[in-house]
Amino acid sequence: MIRVICDLDGVVYRGTTPILGSPEALRRLITAAVDVCFVTNNSTRSPDAAADKVTKVAGVTVGPGQIITSSMAAATLLTPADAPVLVVGEEGVSHAVAGEGLAMTDDPIEARSVVVGMTRSVTYDLIGVAAEALRRGARFVATNIDPTFPTEQGLMPGSGAIVAAVATASGRSPEVAGKPNPPMISLIRSRVGPEAWVIGDRVDTDIALARGEPGWRSVLVLTGVSSRPDAASSDADFVVADLAAAVDLILSEAE
Repeated sequence: MIRVICDLDGVVYRGTTPILGSPEALRRLITAAVDVCFVTNNSTRSPDAAADKVTKVAGVTVGPGQIITSSMAAATLLTPADAPVLVVGEEGVSHAVAGEGLAMTDDPIEARSVVVGMTRSVTYDLIGVAAEALRRGARFVATNIDPTFPTEQGLMPGSGAIVAAVATASGRSPEVAGKPNPPMISLIRSRVGPEAWVIGDRVDTDIALARGEPGWRSVLVLTGVSSRPDAASSDADFVVADLAAAVDLILSEAE
């Protein structure tokens, strides 16, 4: 069976707008009985919410079991000794932490760990609370350190911008869970196995993810963060225009 590890932001959609040709491309994969796993560093949504977004935006039915997020990878790093957890992030992070059975807190004195992800409601005070917990010795976990993510309006600040603020204020460096780091690799490998195609728009995450696994072949698409012809020097196995072209390539290679 063909297995595909597919990024979301900048590959399937930008914000709430599908990238031209991506819904049809996903339907072709489903028709061809390809096992598609959507792997995203976007930490804002739970697997249910992420699957619902793909279904609504791309018009292709996707279940939560097909979704792996950087929040999920971050939560696998935590142990009972890391609770209570102070979360700097949106619903996706809180959902993943709760899924591990760990209590959460807003008190920097009580916190035994701090998990930082993407949040569009970040404040000066929140950064200060997280930094205070870290200065007191709490464990520091970042869902990912992507500096940006693609939207309809262009590139917007990503989790990495928020992580950097907390790291600077606390004088601490985080453990990073998302692509292309080992916690995410372990989650993906348990889902798709040793052989798969990786489709993504970021060289430093998607292509780097595939580079460390001998059986994973990478396809860089130019519809997101990487959008210039010089991406051909990216170390990707293939560079194509978009998801539709990536699907053409994968299905032709399987013939």
